[in-house]
Amino acid sequence: PVLTLQGAARGIVTSSLLFVALSALLAFFAGRIFCGWICPGGAVQEALFPANDRRLKGGRYDLIKYGIAALWLGALVLLFLRAGGILSVDPLFGIPGGLSLGTPLSYMMFYIAMGGMVFLSLVLGRRPFCRYGCLLAPFMIAGKSAAEKLHLPHLHLEAESEKCIDCKLCTKNCPMSLEVNRMVREENMASPECISCGACVDVCPKKVISFAFFSRKKTENEPGENPN
Repeated sequence: PVLTLQGAARGIVTSSLLFVALSALLAFFAGRIFCGWICPGGAVQEALFPANDRRLKGGRYDLIKYGIAALWLGALVLLFLRAGGILSVDPLFGIPGGLSLGTPLSYMMFYIAMGGMVFLSLVLGRRPFCRYGCLLAPFMIAGKSAAEKLHLPHLHLEAESEKCIDCKLCTKNCPMSLEVNRMVREENMASPECISCGACVDVCPKKVISFAFFSRKKTENEPGENPN
C-alpha cells in the first residue's frame, strides 16, 4: 500500500495497484478465492489455529477494513490528482532488481506485517487480519458483489437445505467464523466474508453445500418463470 501511494505521488501506476485491480477482477469471476487458496497471510493465520481457534465476532468490527480501504483510496486519488493524473505505468517502480524484498526496508515491512498477523491471531483467533484489517478485501468484495448484483455466472457456494441435518460442522469449521448453518437454512450462501475455501463443502457429511458457477435457482425454473 505504501509503494502504491509513493507511485501515485508521481503519477505512476505501480505493480501493487495493478495487483489490487486484478484481485478485484478475479473476485468478479471467482469470489474471494485468492483469500482462501493463495494468500500467504491467510496461510500463516490458519497455521496458528491450534494455538487459538476462537471464532470472531462480525457486525461493526467488519467495517474496520472498509475504513482502512476508504482512507487509502482517498489518499491514492488525491495523490494522482496532485501529480496531474496517471502519467505512466511502471510495474517495477520501487522494486530494485525486480525483487519486492530487495532492500532492508522492504524486509522490515514484511516482517512487521507478518508479525502483526501472528500477534492478532494469537490474541483474537481465526484469521482476524482477513476479517478486520485487510486492505485488499473490500476491493475483492466489490468485485464479487458486482457479479452477484448483475446475476452473472461466477464461482459461488450453493446449498440444498432440505438435506441439512443441522450438525453445524460447517459453522464450526469455517475459518472466517461465518454462521454457515444459518446461511444454509436461510438458503442464502452469499456472504462478503466468504473466502471460497471449501472447508464447509469438505466437512459436510450430507454434501449439502457445493461449489457452482451458474445459479441452480435459475436453471431449475422454466425460461421466463418468476422463481418468486
